[in-house]
Amino acid sequence: MKTKTIFWIAAMFLFLSGGFHTYAQNIITSGTYMIITGSSNVISTQDLDVNSGGNITVNGTLKLKKDFINLNSGPSNIGTGIVEFSGTTGQNIIQDLTLSNSAGLTIGGNTRVNGNLTLTSGIVTLGSNNLLLGPSAVVAGSPSASAMVVPSSTGEMRKEYAGTGSFTYPVGDATGTPEYSPVTLNFTSGTFASGNDAGVSLADAQYPGTATSYLTRYWNVTQSGITGFSCNSTFQYVPADVVGTESDIFCFKVDPSLPWIAYNATNTATHQLTAHGLSSFGTFTGNLGDGAVPPAIRSLQDKIIPNGTVACADATQTLIIAGNGTTYLVQNGGSVSHIAGQNILYEPGAKVESGGYMHGYISTTFCSPYVHPLAPTLTDGTGDQVFSPNTTNSLFRIYPNPTPGIFTLELKGDIASSQVHIDIFGIQGDRILSKDLLIERKQEFSLIDRPTGMYVIHVTSGANSETEKIIKQ
Repeated sequence: MKTKTIFWIAAMFLFLSGGFHTYAQNIITSGTYMIITGSSNVISTQDLDVNSGGNITVNGTLKLKKDFINLNSGPSNIGTGIVEFSGTTGQNIIQDLTLSNSAGLTIGGNTRVNGNLTLTSGIVTLGSNNLLLGPSAVVAGSPSASAMVVPSSTGEMRKEYAGTGSFTYPVGDATGTPEYSPVTLNFTSGTFASGNDAGVSLADAQYPGTATSYLTRYWNVTQSGITGFSCNSTFQYVPADVVGTESDIFCFKVDPSLPWIAYNATNTATHQLTAHGLSSFGTFTGNLGDGAVPPAIRSLQDKIIPNGTVACADATQTLIIAGNGTTYLVQNGGSVSHIAGQNILYEPGAKVESGGYMHGYISTTFCSPYVHPLAPTLTDGTGDQVFSPNTTNSLFRIYPNPTPGIFTLELKGDIASSQVHIDIFGIQGDRILSKDLLIERKQEFSLIDRPTGMYVIHVTSGANSETEKIIKQ
């Protein structure tokens, strides 16, 4: 016959000190206060139920081998001691729980939270165990480096999804100085089976094979029971993770056995990586994405090439444009070149407005002449190198830009025209014109017989040189 230990006397204060084992189900009834004093160690081998109106305060250590069931209508502050979930089978936290405990919470067995998990103070350490939040569970409080979940071993923080929607995993690492690096998964479509989950773990370390400019952090994302999905993902890092030049870092999906996929450039203002339209998960990190040698695969999504912008994107193997619920729009007056070594895939969502220009071709000569770090350069976070014409050049200016075919190059300042040499390169990097200015300070050029697209103007004056891009409509 199953027995119960019931603390039922109204307004009763029960103080537990020293070592104490409970071998039956424990129920703290309304008006009852259970207090585990400092340096005390209490082990509950069966369920611990806190009825509505009941209270428990842990100033020592409470080890739970079964479920913690909180029937209070709101979150319960369970003290400043240590609460350890260390059962040998799956454990549940029913209803709401607030962690306000600078000493933290250790998960010793796979644990499920069906209500709200409020992180006020303290670190939840998972080790090799999983912390699963049910479909209606939410994270509240103020997650930070001092109030977060640490899945930096083989355990994961997991979330069960009732359907499409967004969830932020309040995760980080406690290696040395604790660092908060949450992950947001926003499912925009998919089929969600009963008992599904998407899980996150991470490492405060450089991913093998990254180099030059990269992050000393990577995230592992898994899923089970979620099929046919599209997911937009965001990965938060800290400035201390950056090695090299932050603006050169792109979000990469990395795999030791497959070509890496480059997604969006990092947002240097918010220190975030993003990858949109994911149909599968894996390991994600930051790595050099606009080096002299392009990445093998580049996926471009949710991008706009606006009027007056000239862009170039490349990959040694495959370029993927839009797809899986994402968009790629070239507006009237915008121009983009796509260069890949083997394949260019234009997926649903790719669109060119009337007056826009998008040129894709297979070549082993990539975006050339290479544009980074030549000024003016603007990276808008989608994998392309983007240029704004006629902004900062001090040697010359060109107009109109874009041009229907005829444009004027005008020297600036006191530059002697006899010292000026001009080269014009075509959209594949071939020199189509070379000219020295003699006494002229203005020179008209024609691209009327040339294809529409991007051209490069290179001007040399003595030891100085500058480059500008022009688009022929």
